[in-house]
Amino acid sequence: MVEHHAPQTVKTLEMNVILDICRRATGGDADARRRLMELLFDRIHKTASYLAGDLEDARDIAQTACVEVLLSAGSYRGEASLTYWADRVTLQTAAKVFTKKMRRQRIRAAYFHPPLTPKGVDENVGRVEVRRRLTALLKTLKINQREVVLLRYIHGYTVKEAAELCGIPLETARGRLKKGRAKLKKKVLADPLLSEWVEEWIKR
Repeated sequence: MVEHHAPQTVKTLEMNVILDICRRATGGDADARRRLMELLFDRIHKTASYLAGDLEDARDIAQTACVEVLLSAGSYRGEASLTYWADRVTLQTAAKVFTKKMRRQRIRAAYFHPPLTPKGVDENVGRVEVRRRLTALLKTLKINQREVVLLRYIHGYTVKEAAELCGIPLETARGRLKKGRAKLKKKVLADPLLSEWVEEWIKR
């Protein structure tokens, strides 16, 4: 009889195993790269989806962040969790993507003046619908507020950890979180599907 084992996660692996995977992945080991993506891809994609303004940006951020993770995995030393390190890489990647996008938009506005065409998203109901609505509301926040709200309430980091990930002072992170949460609270409470969910994180 074949035994079925639960898939390994970052939390179930010993640190020496994780470090070995990272070392071999950077060295080009195909199996190690596959295992590293199995451990981190969902996390990277989730973070990118919440940060991005649309699906195209989310794919760009996720794909670029995955490449960066594979190329720089050897620099991971285990001082923090692997997911913490991956979140930092994803945030840095997102910042670069947004900077490039803003530069393209300025050039386009100056020379081409293209018409704006909103994009629709065809997704399932339930948990995916909650994420879709929440992501849409997060997009209404400034990106610096969006980052801190995402790290604190979606990924569950402390405010101090969120500040470290964003590379900003603790008080700055607290200020951005306060403003972002206040703006988001009104919009979320007005949505019947999200109002129950918000009661949990609003108490944190």
